[in-house]
Amino acid sequence: MELSATTRISTILRENPAAIEAIVSINKHFEKLRNPVLRKVLASRVTIADAARIGKCRVEDFYEKLQPLGFSVALTPSYNKRAIPMETDVLERPAFMANLKQEDTTVLDVRDTIAKGDDPFLQIMDAVNKLRTEQVLCIVNTFEPIPLIAIIRPKGFDYYTETLGPMLVKTYFKKQGAGEKLEMAAPEAEQDFDALLGRYSGKLQQLDVRQLEMPQPMISILGALETLPAEEALYVHHRKVPQFLLPQLTERGFKVSIKEVGPNEVYLLIYR
Repeated sequence: MELSATTRISTILRENPAAIEAIVSINKHFEKLRNPVLRKVLASRVTIADAARIGKCRVEDFYEKLQPLGFSVALTPSYNKRAIPMETDVLERPAFMANLKQEDTTVLDVRDTIAKGDDPFLQIMDAVNKLRTEQVLCIVNTFEPIPLIAIIRPKGFDYYTETLGPMLVKTYFKKQGAGEKLEMAAPEAEQDFDALLGRYSGKLQQLDVRQLEMPQPMISILGALETLPAEEALYVHHRKVPQFLLPQLTERGFKVSIKEVGPNEVYLLIYR
């Protein structure tokens, strides 16, 4: 198989599962690939160039580790025989970054929101949907928001991430054209929750993620769903509606009913 900077990690792992350990050996950041749930969530979204940026390494590091496993390298003008600097520019800066104007940039700093334990997802989605074609949205965070990128990029947006410090990451989004409005995954009506709960009486698996730090609730839920029998449902106790999780459930063919019962207490019933 021939590799390039745009080859997805999932394609590499499907070609040769031994590539997991080869990639993990590059950098401790990639140890998450040993977790089958995280592999499923991230590997299909992330290219070699994306992973190099996340791991603060070079695209060439992947080539060097994977070639002994039988992979070859596609020589392209952009990536042939040159090291790709990491700190802020693993990927070539897109044109919209080169022409970035302050007056056309909307900055949304979500660090305080996350520090308070709140979810900035709806705030971000509102800002994304209000973007005009000539505008750029800059999300300021303490980490690269991979789940957010996975949701927004397929809807016709270019993006670029700058790691400016240990706790300062800026991610920029710009519409490629008219763009597609980002709609929220719609759970079933709340009044259906109790009826569904009755339907799955005796066929429920329970999971309490209220005390877990982000992103562990999503990881734990997806992990439980990996082994959930088709005739059973997963009953989750959560602190809030997990907006980043909902698109992942839809992708995997699951439905969800949500019941908000009080401050910091939400019930999810996830089923096929």
